[in-house]
Amino acid sequence: MAEDLMRKSFRPGEVIFQEGETGAEAYVIEDGSVEISKSDAGAELILSVLKPGEVIGEMALIDSSPRMATARAARKTTLIVIPKAVFSKIIGKTDAVVRVILMALLGRLRIQSKQYVDKTL
Repeated sequence: MAEDLMRKSFRPGEVIFQEGETGAEAYVIEDGSVEISKSDAGAELILSVLKPGEVIGEMALIDSSPRMATARAARKTTLIVIPKAVFSKIIGKTDAVVRVILMALLGRLRIQSKQYVDKTL
């Protein structure tokens, strides 16, 4: 599986993925940092800044929904890329009950994230 992974580098300010896009990859932050933001009517809200070891983009791969937020390199950043096929293979090996719980938790997280952004923007 490790042979299916590659690395990508991003310059400060470079967009990794855009809110609303279809997710084809998840990423592990190897070096650098990534800002996660949402926008509404021209206003942008930075939700978090993630550091090495954290994963981004996994939600869109789990439930095939569009990306909830934009990810942008906060500084020079290197990511380990996990293609959807590899991610699906990993999730597919997980017990069915765990997958059902994961989907339920993900649904709740999406609702809570939307409520937070709606209150903040």
